[in-house]
Amino acid sequence: SRLADEIKSKPPVCLIHGDADPVVPVAALRAAATAIEPLGVPLEQHVIRGVQHGIDPVGADLGAKFLTKHLG
Repeated sequence: SRLADEIKSKPPVCLIHGDADPVVPVAALRAAATAIEPLGVPLEQHVIRGVQHGIDPVGADLGAKFLTKHLG
């Protein structure tokens, strides 16, 4: 709720989450996106089917592509 008042910069954000995560529910990605989107922060979000609390090759590839796109 304080994010809008405290945000100082708006770099692109990439959220990647597994839909089978038993530690952090996928609803956390949705909550983060709901908080970030109205602030005009460039946002990519991906939910990967069957992934638990970890990074699979699909998530690693998405993250690498995001970094390459934005950092060169």
